[in-house]
Amino acid sequence: MPRPCLAPLLARALVLTATLCAAVPCLSGELRRLDAAPAPALELPDLGGATRSLADWRGQVVLLNFWAGWCQPCVAEMPGIQRLATQMRGRPFAVVTVNVAETQRRVEQTVARLGLDFPVLLDADGTAFKAWGGKGLPTSVLVDRTGALRYIGLGPLEWDGGEAATTIEGLLEQGTGGEEAKGQR
Repeated sequence: MPRPCLAPLLARALVLTATLCAAVPCLSGELRRLDAAPAPALELPDLGGATRSLADWRGQVVLLNFWAGWCQPCVAEMPGIQRLATQMRGRPFAVVTVNVAETQRRVEQTVARLGLDFPVLLDADGTAFKAWGGKGLPTSVLVDRTGALRYIGLGPLEWDGGEAATTIEGLLEQGTGGEEAKGQR
């Protein structure tokens, strides 16, 4: 009995896989637990020109996301971050994003195209990104309600479900414990 040729079947499978990965960005970042440490200072202008500080969100769990509009994985994770921000409204949680080294006009265009409604800060020269230990985009940090760094997300993540959502819920349940972190916020 002749054996069937698998080449056409494998070729179709590869084409299907490539098509799916191109159509639906694969979010494959990693969320790592950190030893609790005070968050570095962060003071940057927002899109409206006001200077914002991490202290503006004191007492809340903060997802701080460093991104750029040219970074395809950054853009791919934004809808999930927006869904998370919407789901968490009314809770002690804030999404704050920091655009790294793009012009304000370009950032405003990207924000409008993606329909983002959370605070976007501008790190025009990448200084804050470097100060926070950023090496690649996207990089996200979860800051607990006391101002301590608790988790770092390297690469794109699905923030509105799975491990990330469970991690955020855990941080919200911890509360402030009556102690403030000693670092600047």
